[in-house]
Amino acid sequence: MSFFSRRRGSADAPPPSDEAVLVIDQYALPYRSPHWYGHADYHVRVFRPVTAPKPVVVMGDLDNDPVASITNRCPEVTAIVAGLVLGHPGVHPTRLEDHARWLTYYAADGAIGERFCEVYDFDVLPGYEPPLVKLRYRDLRRDEAEDLVGGTLGRWRREDYTVAGLQRRRVRVMRVHPAGS
Repeated sequence: MSFFSRRRGSADAPPPSDEAVLVIDQYALPYRSPHWYGHADYHVRVFRPVTAPKPVVVMGDLDNDPVASITNRCPEVTAIVAGLVLGHPGVHPTRLEDHARWLTYYAADGAIGERFCEVYDFDVLPGYEPPLVKLRYRDLRRDEAEDLVGGTLGRWRREDYTVAGLQRRRVRVMRVHPAGS
């Protein structure tokens, strides 16, 4: 069971995708900075190209970076997306690549252009509980990311990449709280 329902777009739109803002309570993440409080906001888009064997997930920071940046929180956010969005709860970090291709997205910010990275090789470091995961990243050009999702990806400026801005576009908000709250 997935949190999302599939939506259909126009003929020129990218393949059917699911889109949501994840607002994650800090206590839902196993590792956090002692100076960080509140919640973190991430934009998640799930593409299901007909030619791909598994979904392509694009995750990006919203306006409350850098403490809870997708760069720092990718393993935890990826596990939450796998469980709540893709319908694979409790998947072991080393099995995340079995269920999707994972991309991170950084919106354009002034002189700094947008950036896409593929996240792969989820490696669990022994001796940590909850598991501590090490990742590898590969930078992608926009056209490579669009080839993966099978269509055109929207362009974002950092100042427009907010929960309120996405809600105005009718993007669903999902609040993620720790178990038992």
